[in-house]
Amino acid sequence: MKKIRMGLMAIVALSGVGSAFAFSPKPQATTYYARQTAGNGFHWTKTVPNPSTAQCLTVTSRVCQISTNTAPTDNQIPAGHTSTDHVFVTL
Repeated sequence: MKKIRMGLMAIVALSGVGSAFAFSPKPQATTYYARQTAGNGFHWTKTVPNPSTAQCLTVTSRVCQISTNTAPTDNQIPAGHTSTDHVFVTL
């Protein structure tokens, strides 16, 4: 009986060591909003647009919002996201 108990304790100890080297979880995705800038450009912001001053309107090759783990570059839709031909436009 003592040998079985010792064996089980060894298994538990070994499994604990393995979990110490587990990968850390991915960071939570952040939501970014596309706001139209002068001309045909847009910039990304984490601030939710105020619906009384901005609306998501049709503008070619844009997207109103995305969720991503890496900060996007202005005037570009990151890989893995498709354009919805909309962007937040100031009223």
